[in-house]
Amino acid sequence: MSIRDNEQAGATVQWRVEPRVEPSTELQQMATELKLHPIIVKLLAQRGMQEQKRVEEFLQPSLAELPSPLEMGGMKEAVALAGRAVLAGEPILIWGDYDVDGTTGTALLVSFFRELGATVRYIIPNRITHGYGLHIDLLRSLAPANPDHKTLLITVDCGISANDEILAAKKMGFQVLVTDHHEPPEGIFAADAILNPKQSACTFPTEELAGVGVAFYLACGIRQYLREKGFFNEERSEPDVRDFLDLVALGTIADMVPLGKVNRILVKEGMNRIEQQKRAGLRAMLEVSGLLNSQKKPISSISSGDIGFLLAPMINAAGRLAEADLAVQLLLSENVNQAMDFAKELLALNDERKKIGQDVYARAVTLQEQKVGNGNCLILKGDFHHGVIGIVASRMVERFHLPTILFGQEVDSQGKMVFKGSGRSVPGINLHAALEKCSETMIRYGGHAMAAGMSVSEELFDLFVRRINEEVSRQVRDVDPVAILTIDLEAEIDEIFSADCSGQMQLLEPFGPGNRSPVFYTRSPHLVETKAIGAEGTHLKISFQCNNAIQKGVGFGLGSYLPDLRQDNNPAIAYAPMANRYRGIHTWEVKVVGIQFSQNQDIQKIII
Repeated sequence: MSIRDNEQAGATVQWRVEPRVEPSTELQQMATELKLHPIIVKLLAQRGMQEQKRVEEFLQPSLAELPSPLEMGGMKEAVALAGRAVLAGEPILIWGDYDVDGTTGTALLVSFFRELGATVRYIIPNRITHGYGLHIDLLRSLAPANPDHKTLLITVDCGISANDEILAAKKMGFQVLVTDHHEPPEGIFAADAILNPKQSACTFPTEELAGVGVAFYLACGIRQYLREKGFFNEERSEPDVRDFLDLVALGTIADMVPLGKVNRILVKEGMNRIEQQKRAGLRAMLEVSGLLNSQKKPISSISSGDIGFLLAPMINAAGRLAEADLAVQLLLSENVNQAMDFAKELLALNDERKKIGQDVYARAVTLQEQKVGNGNCLILKGDFHHGVIGIVASRMVERFHLPTILFGQEVDSQGKMVFKGSGRSVPGINLHAALEKCSETMIRYGGHAMAAGMSVSEELFDLFVRRINEEVSRQVRDVDPVAILTIDLEAEIDEIFSADCSGQMQLLEPFGPGNRSPVFYTRSPHLVETKAIGAEGTHLKISFQCNNAIQKGVGFGLGSYLPDLRQDNNPAIAYAPMANRYRGIHTWEVKVVGIQFSQNQDIQKIII
């Protein structure tokens, strides 16, 4: 049988090691030519990269392999609408979401239209006062004075569920072009044009573009339309859309969309652009995040982890605690000093966000331990800060391995209590589908299978809790209620941390959904030091003997294992290489992600 590890932070953790796949002759030949480390070859084989063409596409993705913009459903109508607005000199309003995906997509389209010489402005609603998506009162304040004088409204990362707001916008004098990637509702939609690869009639090669990816494709399509209209000449050059890929990489990684072929191409090239530091705002973010050395060069290659854990949270902090417009200003800034001021402000906001998040998390855990949570879906409400409930919901999922919805509370314009929630799910439970089944209990909702937001009135809250638990329970019958730690290979620490292997790990980037960051395990680590660190001993500091050197390591959230480690110094360790940059020097550390003790080291290889 497969083993179940110690209960870790409230959830039973099961280790599952992927089956070994022998490299094909073709892959082995390529590995010899490219001088690939054996571990890299094994990982490629495991991930289905056995033929030369697939290996080349994976290791060296090319922009030439991207599908045409016209393959996306609705693109012909969208580019005609936007292209005509540019040619006619009509004003354009970009309406973006307040998260990283929305702000990067907004900055991309504003930059693009400015390069075209168009009259463009943008609006990012306030997360707390306006909430997600289109807002009629805000639209009214931005509407053309004369409804007969059209303004083109382009949504970014929102709008697909806002039919009533779009009908109102059209009465105000807007033409509406929706770009989104969230699940579309059924029925007729009022927008003049729609770009969303999740539409049932869309034949684009992937449904999984981020919102910024859809915005990028719109820019590509408009450029092609204007080129055919003879818009560009010696005095007006074509925008180089490749310059926007740094924004695409940032938003795509932050939104955790699957990194299939199209997204891998976009993100891989975008990460290269981030390293080139052509955008003043991103250069400032790299500097304040400690990713540049004294010569203002990257200390090491920028990774998807750097984007996901350092850069993206800074962008998100603006919308969570202040105004997301601050992030867009940073990304649009062309002044180095101004960009640095914005970046420092975002860094301070993110530090504040962390403190607030820790407080909300502690209170949420206390409520759950008092059994205030309910059923197969953990639902908690309180005076939680709206800006952090999504992040805290994710942490609760990690801890309790239950779909989790956290609700903050507010009073609406009629003086009635409304609960605004943010939910996160577990693999196998489609949160959006569950919400659809009880839509009559909510004021509004939207999102994905794994993440969603919703608003519920006080009167219907208890009914909502009962209904959502019923719907989740229907799905949970088919789900193993166990946290899974997926492990790629058994390998000794000194092998993974050899210069050749750790250096080549960058070839597999970017990591994310659809291309997991590799995890390894060893049955015989040589521990030389273990001690608890951090507030209340939450984390572990672990050092390993590797050949003639000491390899430092850390286990985040594993501090409770210390007593057992002192009694058993021969555990199995699941780990991954982690970059550490200190005083301009790059080193690798062992990131311990799981521990099993000798009495239950019954690790079985299971196909997932």
